[in-house]
Amino acid sequence: MNPDVQADLPSVEAPPNEPGPDDVWPLFIQFVLSLKSWWGSVCDDLDITPMQGHALRALDPDRPIAMSLLAESLACEPSNVTGIVDKLESRGFIARQSVGHDRRVKMLVLTDEGKATRTLLRERMETTPEAVAALPATTRKQLATILRDVLISRGALKP
Repeated sequence: MNPDVQADLPSVEAPPNEPGPDDVWPLFIQFVLSLKSWWGSVCDDLDITPMQGHALRALDPDRPIAMSLLAESLACEPSNVTGIVDKLESRGFIARQSVGHDRRVKMLVLTDEGKATRTLLRERMETTPEAVAALPATTRKQLATILRDVLISRGALKP
């Protein structure tokens, strides 16, 4: 790897056995774990926590969502979502709405300010980090092709 590109990536402890040339999974895990500081930086720029960023990213600007479904999409307990939602609501990013037939269910909707912040978050997410942008174009294209194939095979992306 180019030393300048490597310098931009946070160091992650190597797996117990150094991966070989065909060990894609350990390398993929190491790459994903190296993104933690990048995500933190993206969220810091918007003055939100990484979990608040995940919540904003998960909310559909055109459709309310139940708090329980947000908890499920964030893979955390509903009690944890309450704290995240409280902070986002206090910042004016989301509002809670009761469901007429069941007052216990709270639906979350993005406010105009929440939609604007979510748009900024998504724009920053889509901006290629310098460490990746510095890779040769052919490498980026190969990586994109591989990741697209994996996502399609998992049903996470339409062909």
